[in-house]
Amino acid sequence: MAVLPDLRGKASWPTQRWLDLAWLAALALLLAYTFSVYRSGRFCAYLGTDFRGYYAAAQIVRQRGFAAVYSQATQEFYQANLPHQCPDSTSAPPLLKVSMPYLPAFVVVFLPLTFLDFTTAYEVWVLLNLAGLLVYLLYLIAALGERASLLRSLQWMLCVPLFSNLVLGQMNLVLVVCLGQFVLSILVGRRFLGGFWLGGMLMKPHALILLLPGLVIRKDWKPLLGFTGSALAILSISTLLAGWDGLGSSVQMAAEFAGPLIQTGPAMMNFRALALYLENILPVWGAWAVAICGMAMAAGLALYLWWRHYLATGPGFVLLVVATLAATFAVTWHSHFYLLMLLIPLLLFLDLKGVIPPAWRWFWIAGPPLLYLLLYLANPSQARSWFGLGMLAINLYILAWSAQRLRNARRNPV
Repeated sequence: MAVLPDLRGKASWPTQRWLDLAWLAALALLLAYTFSVYRSGRFCAYLGTDFRGYYAAAQIVRQRGFAAVYSQATQEFYQANLPHQCPDSTSAPPLLKVSMPYLPAFVVVFLPLTFLDFTTAYEVWVLLNLAGLLVYLLYLIAALGERASLLRSLQWMLCVPLFSNLVLGQMNLVLVVCLGQFVLSILVGRRFLGGFWLGGMLMKPHALILLLPGLVIRKDWKPLLGFTGSALAILSISTLLAGWDGLGSSVQMAAEFAGPLIQTGPAMMNFRALALYLENILPVWGAWAVAICGMAMAAGLALYLWWRHYLATGPGFVLLVVATLAATFAVTWHSHFYLLMLLIPLLLFLDLKGVIPPAWRWFWIAGPPLLYLLLYLANPSQARSWFGLGMLAINLYILAWSAQRLRNARRNPV
């Protein structure tokens, strides 16, 4: 088997302590600013945009049943009655409506929160996600045989993708846990169980478009069998809850997220966003030719890694999964930058193993916010779109760097 080069000795950080102190000071300022903004009531209506759809879906389930969740008219009616109770005692009307694209089985998660008012439920959801991610990070790293300090864990955890998840009220923590358990199970030799955990990622099935083909390429049937079992279980539960019509409506709603229902395509971190941007300076066919070539190259490289560089144990497999996800985020049609939250536990593990350079952690912390600040100062109206393209570039860099590292590992047999 091949090993990955240890990069811990390749970079000296005599200012490590000062960097940690600077990070703590910046975190304190960020928390103080966040608290002041929240107390002032500014941006109150934007908090929990996606959570509003989840909460409304759970309300609909309690009053009208699971099948009604996927009616746009019903969603709009329920969401219109979910204003935030802002800290200044005023009610801020919701400015954005969202749909519920997930299978009925995943809606069950939010049913207990409907016994709280909307604002309190959102605040509880944010705290659960913060605490849940930290606890899971520490658990997963320990289960993988490493020890992570609280400081190191928080530095990887408190990043722009996580903050975006919390502001929107997204439920990507479910994906983090399912992916982490998949990796852990594979590394300890429980391959069927690993595949079973992978089925939980059907919450956002586009995250699986390269992972599953990678397993097929390796003819790794046990994880695929486990995935099939959990997928059938989730679909069966969803059918029992919502019936065939409700299940069909949920699939149709998910499909609409690839169409005009979602207007944020230009701000995504994928080749679709690049094509939409290039349409402003190239013929439409030329813009999409560039994007399609990029998709084919990224997907092809990721699948090539599964064919040639599959490492069943150790950090090599984790790096392979990181490369696959980076390619997935670049290729898939629906890819917001908050999906990068899935990489947090994997990058922390690779950092502790010395597989990735120490500078990665500081770029992960400071790179995205500084990039957005510079883009906003340059052109506020285009900052979101250009930021998405910047995140696409980061995904492609992670993919290329990981491929090179795995290639080097094959030359060092033990």
